[in-house]
Amino acid sequence: MRRPSLIACEHNIGGWKTAQLFCTLALVLASAAIARADFEAGKRAYEQGDYATALKELTPLAEQGNAEAQALLGLMHFEGQGVPRDPSQALKWYKAAAEQGNPEGQLQLGVIYLMGIGVARNTPQALKLLKLSADQGTRDAQVFLGLAYRNLQDAPRDFIQAYMWFHLAALQGDPLAPKQRDDLERLMTPDQVAKARGLAAAWKSVCGTKVPLRRNKYFE
Repeated sequence: MRRPSLIACEHNIGGWKTAQLFCTLALVLASAAIARADFEAGKRAYEQGDYATALKELTPLAEQGNAEAQALLGLMHFEGQGVPRDPSQALKWYKAAAEQGNPEGQLQLGVIYLMGIGVARNTPQALKLLKLSADQGTRDAQVFLGLAYRNLQDAPRDFIQAYMWFHLAALQGDPLAPKQRDDLERLMTPDQVAKARGLAAAWKSVCGTKVPLRRNKYFE
């Protein structure tokens, strides 16, 4: 039989570990709530055109690894809002956000690679990033994918993929996508259109149930 003193000791240790775990969890949640509040303050300042306050709120968060802050800070550097326009700094923050799976960072980094803005054009990387963003429901990325697959000169054109992404963006209410889709349809066979719509339906059955179909928050 185990000695009561040992049982009591183990019980106390177990209780202490549980309490420590809950304390740690509480601190993590509190830190996350504070960071969220700071980000919302920064975003609100940005939307009001108070770029100095936005920069003050967002920069520490971005440096601490907040992906949303990184994406928005990248935009500010790209557009020269509250800071001198600096594509290299924009690229730095977009990369940091994209590496964490942030859809806005993926979108903007994809566009930079697609257009060759301050970097060498990298179409395969651009399409990869845009698709990662589009698969999270970012309709701007879906439109860019449609345009890329329809118009690219340095990669095989794919009208079926282009139609699929235009159609998905149109379903989210994008004002550009319906005309792009309908114009493209005139260049396609009925079988191609049916295949593209089938791909869109398949995408919705997988990705559409995992993420909300939403428009991009900052880059309109």
